[in-house]
Formats: sequence, C-alpha cells, structure tokens
Amino acid sequence: MFENPDALKTYTPQLQQLNFKALMNAFAYPGRIQNLHGQGPALEQVLATLIDGEVGLADPDALLNGDVRMRLEARMVVADHANFVVCNGGKSPAFQPMLGTLEEPEYGATLVLQVHGFDNSDAALPMVLKGPGIEQENTLHVTGLNEAWLQRRAFWNAAFPTGVDFILVGENQVVALPRTTQVQGEF
Repeated sequence: MFENPDALKTYTPQLQQLNFKALMNAFAYPGRIQNLHGQGPALEQVLATLIDGEVGLADPDALLNGDVRMRLEARMVVADHANFVVCNGGKSPAFQPMLGTLEEPEYGATLVLQVHGFDNSDAALPMVLKGPGIEQENTLHVTGLNEAWLQRRAFWNAAFPTGVDFILVGENQVVALPRTTQVQGEF
C-alpha cells in the first residue's frame, strides 16, 4: 500500500506535463515562484516530472522513502556521480557534485533542495538575483535554506559554463536558480 493516496496521481502524464511547464517557467524566469499542480508532496512531484531510469539520483539526506524510490525507477548513486541530487536545504552541503566540462557543461548536476518556503519573514534568507530571464534584478526570500548552499554554489559555478543548477522546492512551489543566475546577499 502507498502511504499517500495522492502519490499515484503524481505520476500521471497530465500532471507531469503541468509540472514540467511550471519547472520550465521557473528556469526561464529565475527567482519567480511557480506553483506546482498536484496534491502530493512537492519534492516527489518535481522528481516524478524530471527523473527516469536513465539518470543517476542521489539522496544523501534520505528524504525519499523506499516507495518513492521504487516509483521513480531512478538509478540511485552517490552524490558525486549523480545527475540529480536531492538535499535538505537546511543542512550544509557535504559533497562535490558533478560540474560538467567545458566541452559538456550539460553534465553538471541539478541540485533539488527542499526548503520550508518563500516568504519575507524574519527567518528568510534574502538574496538578490540578476542575469538572463530577470529584467533588472529580483529579490527572493527563502526560509529553510542554509546559506552555505549559496556559498558553495558560487564556488561550483565560478568556471561557467560548468557548474550546477538549483531547484528550490517549498510546500507546493518551486524556484529555479540556473547557473547563469548571479546570486548576491550577505552569505
């Protein structure tokens, strides 16, 4: 039996297409909050949309239970060799993701970070975003994100076009930070 009755709905083509569009909009407009369309856990919705048996997935913080891993049919690998890495955004990173090469930058990992949400509370980490898809600049406030992720992101993306892309996953929302986006703040 599945833990969540909405879990199977996450894997329907119609929902995956809607969520794929939300993810593409998130990458086209970095820092803009996009709503997911399903009732299941947001992290699972994102992964169900992006993951298949052809890519390596790492889960160093054990965020995914066995049922979710089974439904995703992903190849589970260590974070250093994964195309996608699912992490708790509240913890600091403890691995070196794939960054790609100058000849093949598309082999840089996508880091899917689970955060609490996107609001302007005192607990939120503010960041100013600039780059393609952002008119001049955009201010984003994220709760549940350890600032060490942004420090490491700057290091990992220093040799553009190599680097990593981030997908921040809140309660039922996502925000993308592609490697082309410059992130500034006090971190």
